[in-house]
Amino acid sequence: MMLEDEFNRIEEVAAGFKTHYEVFKYMKGLTQDLGMNAFLFMTLPTVDIVEIGATKIITNWPAEMVDYYDAHNLMIDSPVIRRMMRSTSPFNYDVEAINTNRGGGKKSTVIELFNRYGMEKGAYFPVHDAAGGRGSMSISGSRNFSMIEMAKLLFIATLIYDRLSQLTLNEKHKPIEFTRSELDCLRLTAGGRKGNEIAKLLDLTENAVNNHIGSVIKKLGCTTRTQAVVSALRLNIIRV
Repeated sequence: MMLEDEFNRIEEVAAGFKTHYEVFKYMKGLTQDLGMNAFLFMTLPTVDIVEIGATKIITNWPAEMVDYYDAHNLMIDSPVIRRMMRSTSPFNYDVEAINTNRGGGKKSTVIELFNRYGMEKGAYFPVHDAAGGRGSMSISGSRNFSMIEMAKLLFIATLIYDRLSQLTLNEKHKPIEFTRSELDCLRLTAGGRKGNEIAKLLDLTENAVNNHIGSVIKKLGCTTRTQAVVSALRLNIIRV
């Protein structure tokens, strides 16, 4: 009965989340309680998305780690992503073991990266939303989980991913206001222009361009330019 009570409590907590930040605080606390270091909720990438920065929904991964991961194209041919695309079963992972057969120098790169941030082990939990969109939750640190822990965490992942999907859908229906300069800078960024190029085209200082892009990133709830561009394209804020 104690386990059932705990599951009921988790269900009530998840249903009560009103913002992404509330989910973030809960997941950060859960991760710490488990003696782990990082969590990630993400959508499973489509063939045209190759950056984890464009798939994450909410995470406490360090921004510099996400940037490094994407700069070295570590999502492409990721054995973790491949496994989740083939199955909906949760699984423990060891970053060194799961990357054993990875070539192109990526094996040592990804192992060193995850070890640097204390994320050498953990587990992934494939989930889906009401529309059938697939995603996952991961919790990473220095250990793997028992079967009982895996069952509990899968339940949490299912509830929270569903709640995050609802919150994201609600946000999409809220109008976000942008200035003309912000949209111009965003469109040109999406077109591959650098900050100094945008400044010349719009007759602005490069500092002004960076401020406009920074404002857009904040309004969209993102952390990088790439994430802001992907989010804006998905929401039909800009077209390229």
